[in-house]
Amino acid sequence: MTNAHSYLSTEQEAQLLGAYTDLRELASGCEVPAVRAAVNVALAELRTALDGQAVEFDYFTA
Repeated sequence: MTNAHSYLSTEQEAQLLGAYTDLRELASGCEVPAVRAAVNVALAELRTALDGQAVEFDYFTA
């Protein structure tokens, strides 16, 4: 589902993809269960938003 009335700028898209990468790194290295869970929720929300804007990204990149 894409948002037909507003679009991300190239800069915004790059910032969100950077945030996605940073959150993945944090999730993979965090030893605190509550923080890791919160980061995983944030990643899920960000994936939903990126997918909704038809932004191309790899769900499974390590």
